[in-house]
Amino acid sequence: MGKVNRKFPGLSQYRGPLCYELAGKTFRLVMDNGKAFSLDFPDEKRLRWCEEGNPPRTDEYRCLKGDDTTYLVHLRLPEEDGRFAYNWILDTAQRLVTLVILEWRYEKDLDHLVRSIPYFGAIDVPGLSLPEIRHHLSARMVGGHIFWHYNPGHVLQHIYHSPRAIRASTGDGLTPVETQRNRMKYLLESPDPKDREEAERSIEAFRQRETFYPLFEEPCFHIWIKENLNLFCFVEEIMCRRSPNHDQGGGGLLLLQDIERLLEVGVSFSARDCGLVAAYGDSNETPDPFDTLPTPYAEDWKNLTSMPSIYWALPEE
Repeated sequence: MGKVNRKFPGLSQYRGPLCYELAGKTFRLVMDNGKAFSLDFPDEKRLRWCEEGNPPRTDEYRCLKGDDTTYLVHLRLPEEDGRFAYNWILDTAQRLVTLVILEWRYEKDLDHLVRSIPYFGAIDVPGLSLPEIRHHLSARMVGGHIFWHYNPGHVLQHIYHSPRAIRASTGDGLTPVETQRNRMKYLLESPDPKDREEAERSIEAFRQRETFYPLFEEPCFHIWIKENLNLFCFVEEIMCRRSPNHDQGGGGLLLLQDIERLLEVGVSFSARDCGLVAAYGDSNETPDPFDTLPTPYAEDWKNLTSMPSIYWALPEE
């Protein structure tokens, strides 16, 4: 066996090419919180944008498609070591927009923890009134189980436990340590001792995690984009707060999910990096033992701050 192929790291192996369809287009976004943004895409790499009332700026962006008329536009601002990332879901068919702002190091002494806040609005088109509907928080995924395949060695079952909580399992009865050992098999079998050391460190981290974090349960939101699209996000805040040095977890995933085709694209974010990801899914209607386990984190939930939307009221659908 030769050297380990790192061309497709982490969760990006199934991600297709970037989308460049927005090049040459301009949008005015009117948000429900009273703010408005101007987005001008002069070419395939640059976004000239501003919050109205401020001078425009130009940054590099990346774009993925959720369906034929829905785009996820991601940019991480270079200043302050990339403390803020802006993620626009541009729904051009319904003329709607959701903006999710990710913020690093927002809470003192918790450098690993990232905050995720959604904002809703509409795309302003001259001569047309703004749409009355909006993307909105949703409970429609609750009770579902989907096995998401991120690469051949990384398959994880998302258990949509409630509108505000996700649980996860492998669905095969393996412990987290056993699962991670399987994921690290390609490194464990590498002829390079550095690869094997990396794998053992990762497996040991999972072994230590079990002592303070016995069940994967984290805050999340689900946002109804349209009939076939769901915007989902979670942050590993409980893990971060419970780890001895607050140095594990703290990041999460922001995913635009096609729930008919079971495909998702989005952003993986952590204290170390921020990358685009993709996966394909298998729906699972079989109950999982994790569905009914009592939460070991009841007290933790009272103090979570990374996702303010878990405290918002859900609209009627």
